[in-house]
Amino acid sequence: MRIGFVTRYSPERAEFAGKAGFDGLEITMGGGLPSKPDLRQIKDTMAANGLATLTVFHGENYAAPDAAAARKARSNFGKVCDIARELGTNVVTLNASVPREVSLEDKFAHYKRTFGDLAKVARDKGCLIAIENYPAGFGNIAWSPANWERMFNDLPTETIGLEFDPSHLVWQGIDYIAALRRFGTRVYAFHAKDTEIMAETLGYAGIYGSGWWRFRIPGHGDINWKRVFTVLDDLGYKGDIIIEHEDPIFSGERRDEGLRKGLKFLRQFGG
Repeated sequence: MRIGFVTRYSPERAEFAGKAGFDGLEITMGGGLPSKPDLRQIKDTMAANGLATLTVFHGENYAAPDAAAARKARSNFGKVCDIARELGTNVVTLNASVPREVSLEDKFAHYKRTFGDLAKVARDKGCLIAIENYPAGFGNIAWSPANWERMFNDLPTETIGLEFDPSHLVWQGIDYIAALRRFGTRVYAFHAKDTEIMAETLGYAGIYGSGWWRFRIPGHGDINWKRVFTVLDDLGYKGDIIIEHEDPIFSGERRDEGLRKGLKFLRQFGG
């Protein structure tokens, strides 16, 4: 089991990751994609620090309100697949971007059109698509297991799977263990992020209030990680574990402290 974290690439982040004992990185990319010389520099620096590229995250919006931006994002997807393969991974992670202010049926229609095309590109280039289950204010259709089932039924291709993140399921009240068991064979990458529920605040403000939940580093929230890794073992999961660090306690000058704590916690489960 390789353990890494999500970051935009920089030599400094690669050096930190290597010294801290991480195995690799999920490298995020937007519209400014690296050139060939940039890729050589990334590969050399990653190798020098004993790191693998675990996944490449493509952060552009395939349903951007600006039609030109949406077209550019879809066009860049194929380039990101090529970059991922150059960096040594076949997994491209992303959000299943859909328009926010439309009906659920229209969201699924957009998903089927857009991701049907992207899946063909990925398959031709030897890549897998791993969709993170981040709701994005209903701008990512992969927010729930109910939606995953329809996504996979609408586009029955093994090219499309999940970057499973239990933290987003916790605050929605979704059974993350049951979801992992049901869809585990479609998990191509795994985001290790925890969620803490502040029960007293929730009981006072309700679900439409604020401040009743927050993201935490693994082991500092309410997720039962022993059960999570038991299920992953049962499923024979061979992918990577990637910390997505959004813990407000370990922010700023404490950010790297949080990453180290997350790595130490996860190592007890193997890898």
